[in-house]
Amino acid sequence: MFENFKKITAFFCAAVLLLGIWAVNVSAAASATIAFSNQKPSVGQKVTVSVTVNGGEAMYNATFDLSYNPDVLKYESSNITVNAGAGIVKASPAPGGKDKETYTFTFSGIAAGSATISVSGTAYGVDNDLPFGASAALTVTDAAKSDNANLKSLSLSVGKLEPSFAASRTKYNVSVANNVTECKVFAAAADAGAKVEILGKNALAVGKNTRSVVVTAPSGKQKEYSITITRAEEGEDESSSEPEKALNEAVIDGVTYTVLTDISDIALPTGFSADTTEYNGTQVAVARDKSGNYTVYFLKSADSESCILYTIPEKGNKFEKLKYAAFGDKTYIFADIPDGYTAPDGYYETEVKIGEFDVTAYAAIDSEYTDFYYVYCFYNGKFDTYRYDSAENVLQRCPEFKLVKADEKQPEKTGFLSRFSSLSANAKTVVIGMAAAFIAAVVLIVLLIVKLFGKNGIPDEDDEDVMFSGDFDNAVVSDAGVKDEEPEKEPEDAGNEEK
Repeated sequence: MFENFKKITAFFCAAVLLLGIWAVNVSAAASATIAFSNQKPSVGQKVTVSVTVNGGEAMYNATFDLSYNPDVLKYESSNITVNAGAGIVKASPAPGGKDKETYTFTFSGIAAGSATISVSGTAYGVDNDLPFGASAALTVTDAAKSDNANLKSLSLSVGKLEPSFAASRTKYNVSVANNVTECKVFAAAADAGAKVEILGKNALAVGKNTRSVVVTAPSGKQKEYSITITRAEEGEDESSSEPEKALNEAVIDGVTYTVLTDISDIALPTGFSADTTEYNGTQVAVARDKSGNYTVYFLKSADSESCILYTIPEKGNKFEKLKYAAFGDKTYIFADIPDGYTAPDGYYETEVKIGEFDVTAYAAIDSEYTDFYYVYCFYNGKFDTYRYDSAENVLQRCPEFKLVKADEKQPEKTGFLSRFSSLSANAKTVVIGMAAAFIAAVVLIVLLIVKLFGKNGIPDEDDEDVMFSGDFDNAVVSDAGVKDEEPEKEPEDAGNEEK
């Protein structure tokens, strides 16, 4: 039985040791993520690669290699000191005790193709080596010729454009007095590679005169601007010739905007297509998603080259600014959560600024990750929940964050199992290892008790007296319990033997 006891003891000791080593090794692991400023840059464009290392504990030094495809990308710079060449960037930063740090690397596209960015290295904590690694791919595309056929400016030698110039507005009216016999047109293209052609005569006849400006983009795309110049009749006041009123105008908060009638040169959100609709008795351009959830209008003010996205609610006739944000080539629309739904227990409603908008979001009540927010978005025809990392400005789909019905009582989440399920994978491993070690210790103690006291279990009072007396050294343990050992007989005196 003693041999079996030794085998069992050795087995449990080895198991506890292995569990302890495994738990320590798993807990001492870091992670890395890679993000791109543009996942599809074109040849000649620059792209920033952000590598975030999360040690899970304080990091004081780190070494890692970042590999890339030198046939597609050219290394330019970094926010840390590195050695770069032959498709590898070697870095040895000092995080200075931070548990998470981000390093940026700038590349430029030199040829079309796919490029995989891989990072592999080790961060060093106080007592642990923290290995990490990650990889991600981007695609460099051929530099496309510009489709920009807009004008940057448009003016006349005499008279004032009505309405005022905007790159998206293509029709204008001008009224001049009878004594004005000539009017020159000046125009400049927004794209330096575009060509501008001004048609029509400078000399003005009495009545209406039409001048045209044709802009040809580098890609060959053309756009025409038309100006109707009305010269007053002799003796007629120029003010009596009123310009045509623009029907595609809207006044919002005291600012006059033009509702665009042409959005062919504007990149639409994923899942949207160009369409037209009627506004104020005239046809204007809009973008609609396939499911008909959104109809987006594009508005520009006279003093801005960029357009602003608006919608008109179903139960209303006023424009409301569309809340959205672009991450790379993806555009996400921030939506209200469906009526009758709310966030699960453990989260509270708040606001977070994403881009230029304050967005309704949810955050965990008890969490070490205070930079994480959960928002409800529309992207590519689908509504879903997303997690926004405000520290790194990253938005990622998070289907595990489930909205719940507000009228349904959520189950109580208390006790050990709830707390255990909320732990990280590393913490769960440590807890399991500690539990296994505790169970092994209990088993060993039980085995020792059985071995010491035999089949009869707990010793009786006589045994206890023996154990805690000076005679314990002369006691032996048997299956029947504790008993006194008979003293050895002393050999007879040699003198008696002679007798």
